[in-house]
This record gives sequence, C-alpha cells and structure tokens, in this order.
Amino acid sequence: MPSHEHHILRILGEASEAIFPSEIAEQLNRELGPGGAYTSLEIVARLHQMSDQVAQLADGRWMLKRLL
Repeated sequence: MPSHEHHILRILGEASEAIFPSEIAEQLNRELGPGGAYTSLEIVARLHQMSDQVAQLADGRWMLKRLL
C-alpha cells in the first residue's frame, strides 16, 4: 500500500497548478474513506517533511519542485 506521502506527491503531480493543503486533504480523505480524516495542518506538516521534493509558494499553495 502506498504511503500517504506517496499519495500527496501523486495529488500534486496530477494537479494542473499549485494547490492548497486543504485541497490535498480533501482529495486524500475522499480517496482513503472514513479512516482518512486528515486535516490541513497534518498535510502541511507532511509537506514540510518532504521539502526536498515540494515547494511552497508565497500564497500558501504547494507544488512539486520539478514543475517549478
């Protein structure tokens, strides 16, 4: 089973533009079902842990560094 970090990277990779952590949480929760209840704050914490692969824009949205 893919890790939640893998899911977050996939969601960012599929996005046509940078997205907010709340959008990532919403999509992740929808995919994972009732056991998934992730908050935006939890997503931000995971995004910071993946700072070698993702970047935060000035407006709070996130994207993959390879797409910059």
